[in-house]
Amino acid sequence: MFKIVYCATLSALVFVDLFGVRTVKNKKKANETATSVRKDMRIDKDLLAKIDAVRGDVPFAAWVKRSIKMRLDGLNNPTPVESVPVIISADKKSKKKPKVTAKTATVRTTNELRAEKTRQLLFSAISSLSCTEKSKIINARYPKNQCRKAIGEVVSKDSIAKYWGEIEIALGC
Repeated sequence: MFKIVYCATLSALVFVDLFGVRTVKNKKKANETATSVRKDMRIDKDLLAKIDAVRGDVPFAAWVKRSIKMRLDGLNNPTPVESVPVIISADKKSKKKPKVTAKTATVRTTNELRAEKTRQLLFSAISSLSCTEKSKIINARYPKNQCRKAIGEVVSKDSIAKYWGEIEIALGC
């Protein structure tokens, strides 16, 4: 027979049997701590691009928390959120999509910029090779490794493997 007791200091249920042995069963979920709860959310790409342009080098989660606090502190008389009217038509052909007038700016991530820089570095090094060096690379037993040695190991093996299809075309004289 067990006696169930809730222990507020542990935030858990404690089971005590006849012999006084305690078994603790935690009530907290995996995504909760004593002071915070994890929430997953989906953000539109254009909104994310605007946030990335504004936040600078501040971590994303910290920026969002600070923005929410600023927004809530600035609201003395919160107005209710209005819903967007939706027109439902029985005829599927007559549906008109609303025109979007806002321009979306293409924002490139840091990884995309780094990949472009690596690609430019790789292909500029390959273009500096002579035709005889290029043919040696193509005819080598391990052409990817030979290519990396010939250009002076300016990029990683993974980068050469990623762009190998384009490199083979560039190595052809």
